Amino acid sequence: MRKAKILITLGPASRTPEVIEQLLAAGANGVRINMSHGTHEEKAADIELARAAAKKLGHSLAVLVDLSGPKIRTSKLKDGLPVKLERGAVFILTTQTIEGDENRVSTNYPDLPRVVQPGTRLLLDDGAIALLVESTTDTDVTCRVIDGGMLGERKGINLPGVSLPIDSLTEKDKVDLKWAVAQNADYIALSFVRSANDCERAKQMINEAGGRAPLVAKIEKAEAIAHLDEIIEAADGIMVARGDLGVETSVELVPVYQKQIIEKSIKAGKMVITATQMLGSMVTNPRPTRAEASDVANAVWDGSDCVMLSNETAAGAHPIAAVATMSRIIESAESGRHKPENPTKWAGVQSGRVSRALCEAAAYAAEEMGIAVTAVFTASGLMARRLSTLRVDQRIIALTHKPEVLCELALIWGVEPLLTKNATSTEEMLSTGQETLLKAGVVEKGDMIVVMAGRLSGLGLSSSVTIFTIAGDLGPTRQ
Repeated sequence: MRKAKILITLGPASRTPEVIEQLLAAGANGVRINMSHGTHEEKAADIELARAAAKKLGHSLAVLVDLSGPKIRTSKLKDGLPVKLERGAVFILTTQTIEGDENRVSTNYPDLPRVVQPGTRLLLDDGAIALLVESTTDTDVTCRVIDGGMLGERKGINLPGVSLPIDSLTEKDKVDLKWAVAQNADYIALSFVRSANDCERAKQMINEAGGRAPLVAKIEKAEAIAHLDEIIEAADGIMVARGDLGVETSVELVPVYQKQIIEKSIKAGKMVITATQMLGSMVTNPRPTRAEASDVANAVWDGSDCVMLSNETAAGAHPIAAVATMSRIIESAESGRHKPENPTKWAGVQSGRVSRALCEAAAYAAEEMGIAVTAVFTASGLMARRLSTLRVDQRIIALTHKPEVLCELALIWGVEPLLTKNATSTEEMLSTGQETLLKAGVVEKGDMIVVMAGRLSGLGLSSSVTIFTIAGDLGPTRQ
């Protein structure tokens, strides 16, 4: 069973019950709801369909709501058709509301003429088209096309090196965040994070709205790289948003930043998602390029908790094949790479955390005894996440009585969450836990397992690690 998880984006190509069921069966562990497009009604229907499919299949499923953030975009084009921008031609971005063509197009950012100047470089559609500003008026930015191409509707506009006076949480984001809380989203992703303060404000809003969703900070601006350590500390999870990151910085730095971000996130005990253009060619083709397969494998080897599909499943011609292909690549990458016999990562800098000490003890115990399964009783999911950061070889089975924790853990590396009954005593907890493991086919009678528990109020096994033998009707036997 693979350790790294798959997050898919729902969209026009994947919003029917049949397709969603097939996507989950092919290996999807979570769904991303992209708030840059569509209405709340459409997105609520997507979430309902996804959760219904997961329930039908008996899968745990995470729902991540991705706030659009202050994304500067082009607007509508005449008849909705793409236009060709020729190299050397003049092209105008205007704050006026028009139907765009090959000569000019509207933008959703009213202050664009005031934040650019002659010589400013603009990139459209993730850098596919490059413009150079020649002049501005109160409403228009007149540019020269440096690198031409086909421009569709609502494409991103990036201004590399320009610090924009825009709040990371737009008014739309605030409305969408409250909506996400009402939908019981398992994760909320914040776009264009620039500092820890952005994360803290968003987390405060989630709490004030009565939500519990962990906040995922998307790293996609040069300013985020400059404040990376503080952002990782403030956020609950991190997304390496490689599309905008490559445009806002430079494409050759993206692999370097990816490895740094993943390494720092794991060290800090935060989940990390690698996203954007992972199997991009499968939007139109039934098979990926060899370079894309290598890219997914390297993201897995870097240590990503989760790898994400965007257009491949939202609007692609082969959404199910994309998920199945990604799953096979992950399995191949995880099984085909040699691992050191003595993982030095267990003996890092002292953290002073009891949870870290317990997880290292559990990992060493399983390694020393040749045990294949570690069962973690957890009410919050914290202990399972901590054990996951050690990237152990053993299966991590998280036993929780909280459905919301079950869904959160669906995106965490190596964690297989199972729902168990709430227990009021240590004996009941062990008995129901054993029953759950046997019923799920994780263990058999006579198997030896490592059992660990986080902070469980009133229970004797709270904050502990022990070894048990599964004894069926006789109950677990302590070693």
